[in-house]
Amino acid sequence: MSKYCPKCGEELVDNAKFCKNCGTNLENMQNPEPTNNNFQVPVVEKDHTIAIIIGYILAVFMSLFGVVVAIYLMTRDSPKAKKHGKYVLILSIVLWVLSRLFLFRY
Repeated sequence: MSKYCPKCGEELVDNAKFCKNCGTNLENMQNPEPTNNNFQVPVVEKDHTIAIIIGYILAVFMSLFGVVVAIYLMTRDSPKAKKHGKYVLILSIVLWVLSRLFLFRY
């Protein structure tokens, strides 16, 4: 059974003397369990919209930089960023190959 800081709700290691999050002294506490279990931190997900837009623009006009932005997007935690990162990568590679085939033929 895990122990929690009575002040901030941070999960504590066994035999902790101080909370690693807020620094509360835990030695003189009677009940290490929190009195209010509503210590959920809201998760804010970044949607990376600007990076996605820049990725598509770079994929069309400068394929190499489009690949760089695609790799950046694919390494983010957002499912939306990962999905668009794959699309930007595919678009960058396809346009790069087409430009090499048609523009540098002569």
